[in-house]
Amino acid sequence: MSFSNEDRDVFLIKTDRMIDRGALMSRYSRASDPDIRSVYHREFEGNEKKSEEFYRRIFLEYGDESIAELVTAQVGVQNVSNIASKVIEEIRIGLSYLEKSTRYVAYDKKIDGHYLFMRPERIGIGGDSAREYEDLCNRLFDLYSAALPRIEDEISKLWPIESFDFSIDSGPANYRDLDENGKKLAQKSYRSSVRSRALDDARFILPASTLTNIGISGNARSFIHLIQKLKEYGLPETERISSDLYGELRQEFPQIIDDAVSKHGMDIIDYKKSLMNMFPFTDGGKFEKVKLIRYGNEKDEIQKALAFLMYPFAEDASSIISRVKAMDAAEISAILGKIRDMRKNRRMKIGRPFEAVNYVFEVTTNYGAFRDLQRHRFLTIMRKPLTASYGYDVPPIIAKIPDLSEEYSEAMREAAAVYARIREKYGYAMAQYAVPFAYRYPVVFSTNLAEAAYFIEIRSTPQAHFDLRDIAIRMYNEIRSVHPALAELIKFVDTGDYPLGRLSAEVKKNLKSGGI
Repeated sequence: MSFSNEDRDVFLIKTDRMIDRGALMSRYSRASDPDIRSVYHREFEGNEKKSEEFYRRIFLEYGDESIAELVTAQVGVQNVSNIASKVIEEIRIGLSYLEKSTRYVAYDKKIDGHYLFMRPERIGIGGDSAREYEDLCNRLFDLYSAALPRIEDEISKLWPIESFDFSIDSGPANYRDLDENGKKLAQKSYRSSVRSRALDDARFILPASTLTNIGISGNARSFIHLIQKLKEYGLPETERISSDLYGELRQEFPQIIDDAVSKHGMDIIDYKKSLMNMFPFTDGGKFEKVKLIRYGNEKDEIQKALAFLMYPFAEDASSIISRVKAMDAAEISAILGKIRDMRKNRRMKIGRPFEAVNYVFEVTTNYGAFRDLQRHRFLTIMRKPLTASYGYDVPPIIAKIPDLSEEYSEAMREAAAVYARIREKYGYAMAQYAVPFAYRYPVVFSTNLAEAAYFIEIRSTPQAHFDLRDIAIRMYNEIRSVHPALAELIKFVDTGDYPLGRLSAEVKKNLKSGGI
C-alpha cells in the first residue's frame, strides 16, 4: 500500500523507496490534480525510473536544491573518533544526531584486545610516532579504567547515601527514615547517580581519539553538505567517512547524492578549503571561562523584541516602531513581567520575538564539555583545531585523591609532549587525536536571547554536567550584568549546588518504572 488512506485529506506517503516519496511530493508545486495520490497512480506506480529521471532533470540539471530536502535517510556512523564526530555534528540544519555518551557509557573495557580509540594506521600516523601515540592512548585508557572505581568510592565517602533526602512516598525523607522498599529504591537511584557523577569526572582522561557511534537522521540536501564538509576537512579519517557515506547514500538517493562530488560539488569543496587556509593557524593566549564580547544597548534591544512581539497586531511596521519608542519604562517593565509570569516551566519558551536580541560569547572550557556545548545547534560556533596549548582542567573528585591527581597530571603532561611531537611531524590537524578531553578549548559563538534562555535553563538543571552548569550560570550572569531587564525573562535558571545532580531524576525514573 502506497498511502495510509486513499480518501482523506491527511495521509502518510508510504512508498517503498524514499526517492519516490520525494519526487511525488515535489509534484505538489505544479500538479493540477486535486489529489497527489492520483498523480502517483498515473505516473509513478510501476515505473521505477520515473523518480530517478525526475531528480536528474530537476535537481542536477536545473539546480533546484530544495527538492532534495523531501527525501530522508537514517544512517549509522560507527567507530569514528571524537575529532571526526565533531566535524560531522557541525552541520546544524537538516540533520539530527544521537551520539554514544561518555556520561552514561563506561570506556573501561577492551574489545578484541583493544581499547576503543582510533588506531594509528587508520589516521595515517606511522613509525615512532605511531608507537608513541598508541602507548599514550593505552596509558590514558588504563588510567581511566583504574580511576573510575576509585572516583566512585571517593564520591560515596564525600556524600554518603545517609546525607540525602528522598521523595519516594509523600514528602522528602532522609534515607534512614525510609521503609525497606523505600531504601531499596533509594539505593538503586543512589548507585546510578554515583556512577553518573564518576563518569563525568573520569571522562576528562579520555583522548580525542576515543571512538564513538552516531545515529544521523536527515534530508538528502544536508547529507550532501555533510559529505562535502568531511571531505574539505582533509583528514584521512574524514575523507574515508565521506566516501563511505556517499557510497551508502547513493543506494538510497540515486541521482541526488551525486551532487556532492559533481564538478559543482568539488568546486564548493575547493572553495571551502581555500577559506579554511586563508590565515595561518596560531594558538596560545589567555582566555576567560565565559566572556560576553558583543551585545547591544538594552533599551534598543528591548524595543526590537517588543516590535517583533506586537507586529502581528499592528497596522504596519512604522506604526509599531513609533508605538514601542513611545513606551515608558513602567509600561515596558509591565510587558516583560507579564511574559515572565506566564511562563510556568522552562518548556514555555520566551518566544521568537526575542531572537532579535543577539549576543556573542567567548567560552573556554575543556574539550569534553565542548562536545555537549556543540549539540545546541542555534549556537553559531567558530572554533580552532584542538591543541594542548591552553592547559587542562582537573576534575573535582580526582583533585581530592592525591596520588590519582598526580598520576592524572603526569598523563596530561605526557599527552602534551606526544601532541607536540606528532604536530611537528604531521601537522596540527593530525596531532588533535592525542589530546585528552581535559585540555581547554576556546570557542566563540553567536546566539540570541531566546536560545540563550533555553540553553541556560536546560543546562543549569541539577542533572547537567557540572562544567555545562558552570557555563550556563556564567552566561546568565554575563547577560544579567548588561541586560538586567531582559535577564528577568530567564526565569528557570538554577544556581543551586548538587553534588549528585542526577539523584532526583534517578528516583523519579525508578518510581515511574516501578523497579527496585
